[in-house]
Amino acid sequence: MNRLTRINNVLILLFSLLRGINYFYKNTLLQAISAAVLLIVVFRSLPKMKPATRAVILALILVGSALLIFKRVNAISWLNALLSNGNFAMLLILAPMISAPFSYEDYQGELKTLAQLRMSNLLSFLLLISVTTHLLAVMISIGAMLINYELMHPFARLYRAEEPFLKTLSRSYSSSGFWSPVWGSVIVFTAYPDVHWISSIPIGIALTVLFNAINLFSVWLEMRRFPGRYPDAVAEPGAKLNKRILGKLLVVASAMIGAIVLLNHFTGWDLMLIVSIISLLFPPAVALIQRKVPEYRTEMDRYWRVQLPKSGSQVAMFLFAGFLGKSLSISGVGDLLVNLLPSWLTSRPGLMCAAIMLMLIIPGILGLHPVATGTAMVTALVPANLGLTNLTFALTILTGWLITIMMAPFSATALMLSSFNGRSSYYNSVGINWRFSIVCVAVFSVLISWIGPMLS
Repeated sequence: MNRLTRINNVLILLFSLLRGINYFYKNTLLQAISAAVLLIVVFRSLPKMKPATRAVILALILVGSALLIFKRVNAISWLNALLSNGNFAMLLILAPMISAPFSYEDYQGELKTLAQLRMSNLLSFLLLISVTTHLLAVMISIGAMLINYELMHPFARLYRAEEPFLKTLSRSYSSSGFWSPVWGSVIVFTAYPDVHWISSIPIGIALTVLFNAINLFSVWLEMRRFPGRYPDAVAEPGAKLNKRILGKLLVVASAMIGAIVLLNHFTGWDLMLIVSIISLLFPPAVALIQRKVPEYRTEMDRYWRVQLPKSGSQVAMFLFAGFLGKSLSISGVGDLLVNLLPSWLTSRPGLMCAAIMLMLIIPGILGLHPVATGTAMVTALVPANLGLTNLTFALTILTGWLITIMMAPFSATALMLSSFNGRSSYYNSVGINWRFSIVCVAVFSVLISWIGPMLS
């Protein structure tokens, strides 16, 4: 590793440290210093990026800057826009450490045997991914994708099913938006007195089952059309499960998830900060308990030499995607969207639901986070004036919000998948999900327009 790369690694870690301190100690100067450190890292990384990635980042910078200049905002607003994805950037930098305990023993070898013996068919494997990712996402949000990708991705190769695995991981994570309390979309449950989160959980779970069933059905159709595309996993002769190692894996995974859940419950800290802290502290704690300190050192050496140098371009994409989204919000573009719904849709609730979803999805693809458009719509629109009940409107916003997160190239979901597989964020969002999203908008618009009035 050359000297410049080592300096860059130190600066990346310094930003994470400053960001963590700034969470507890609010200080504008500290914010400015952390932003300056991050900008140095980003602009040092630009020459090493692929031309397409560099072009996207420069476009995000130019468009976001133009909006803020046009609005004539002050320096604090510029700083807030620049650091709007700061916690996500910190998570992206530190989260790769969290997988270290899963390399202390041959857990993946045992999981491979488990897949070959008990999940020989691709659909059974994807069903496991759907259930575990969704349940983890409800508890620990974006950390669910990190855990399941690290543990399960190697086994997608057993079925030659990289793309179905990515689709299922993305979609099952997004489905948690139907009822998870950690999504920003829970604003709909505070906006209307007759729509309660607790009473909406059964509806959310039912919609979740349908959402993931559509995904698995699409894979089944593909398997029927191309019978030899995804072969069954074949167990090696004499393969047996080592239940002791699998039990240890379950204990380690449960302890990690439990630590995140407990910190989230008792501290109320930002979830991105919590996962970052666990990424730092959990691996050495497990290494000490299991007497695996040499293995921990090996993993941290790999993190320093391999992971950190790659994170510059990923952090840049995260940083300026948030910058553009915040700039669009500050400039008032999100508020303009609420005036685009034509009045004739009020007599056609199914089409109205679809139009509302598209008003979240299309700007999301262009870079506007649903926090901006969704909040503006919930604040400015009166469901009764749209021909909808409060519950119908709330379910429509929830559905449109989660599809937007799945489809947006600059969402945490797409950017994290890109950091995993090295493919563009467009491939990991629009590329793998556009057909599925069209089907979901059509199906859920009709379904919600029907069940909303019935359950209100």
